[in-house]
Amino acid sequence: MHIWDVWNERDYSDYLGYTPRFVSEFGFQGPPTWATLTRAVHDEPLAPDSPGMLAHQKAADGNGKLARGLAGHLPEPVSFEDWHWATQLNQARALVTGIEHFRGLAPVCAGAIVWQLNDCWPVSSWAVVDGDGRLKPAWYAVRRAFRDRLALIRRRGDGLELATLADSSEPWHAILRVERVGFDGTVLAATDVPVDLEPRTGGVAPLPSQVAVPADPRAELLVVRAGGVAVGHFWFAEDVDAALPPPVCEVDVAPVTGGFVVTVTARTLVKDLALLADRMDPEAVVDDMLVTLLPGESARLHVRSTRDLAPAAFEAPLVLRCANDLLLR
Repeated sequence: MHIWDVWNERDYSDYLGYTPRFVSEFGFQGPPTWATLTRAVHDEPLAPDSPGMLAHQKAADGNGKLARGLAGHLPEPVSFEDWHWATQLNQARALVTGIEHFRGLAPVCAGAIVWQLNDCWPVSSWAVVDGDGRLKPAWYAVRRAFRDRLALIRRRGDGLELATLADSSEPWHAILRVERVGFDGTVLAATDVPVDLEPRTGGVAPLPSQVAVPADPRAELLVVRAGGVAVGHFWFAEDVDAALPPPVCEVDVAPVTGGFVVTVTARTLVKDLALLADRMDPEAVVDDMLVTLLPGESARLHVRSTRDLAPAAFEAPLVLRCANDLLLR
């Protein structure tokens, strides 16, 4: 089946109401990267409804659907820069919601094909690679959502369950730890879930109430860890209802051959960290994006660039972004 009523008419959480056999087409819009957009559109000032932006938005009521798609998830943006970041982030989250849900239904659902991979011109669209060939945040999110080993926490009845999938020719034998964690990093409860999957199989395990039921849904999340490494997150509340703190990070930049290694260490919870490297150098490419960090955790990002970039450029407010930012404006 094709699922286009979500983008056209409904909230992306409605993907969770489908149990298809094979999803041959579905998608959600977001604008191109900043470097691509500003190369092609020169409106003064830039706005979602400025003439050049509207000329590069060919979906019927596309901007209206983008705005309605944010409602209930992220706050209404107060600047064009925030609109650009929020709608890119929302595209990524919408696609992940659909992909992980459909994959978690295996073997009932045997496939999910996203519309679309790339664009032929600089436009707000369903693509995850924009018209100049730059990777949008959604590209990184889709890559992660299609990883071979999936660990997905989902609602089932009045509780929660952990769905796992070994979607390759290799078996998956592990002990996954599911932690209920406060936004300050405190582990409030935990449980170990054994995973014993043969190739191309999945499993489901209910989570005990001490993990599945938060004391404060606004300030807690679930983290799934494999060998101590986070492989999945579950949020009890949407960002607009959550007590996400003002983000505090330490950034270390080290030049290496062909670019830079950027180590970001969180001092607060940081949700969906993104280094928007094209804002510093239109040709720069970062190797990962939309990483969530608990206090004390670090992300090591590799940025490919031939420019001599100042370390301070990497932590500029419009370069190093996260979901927390949008709640402060």
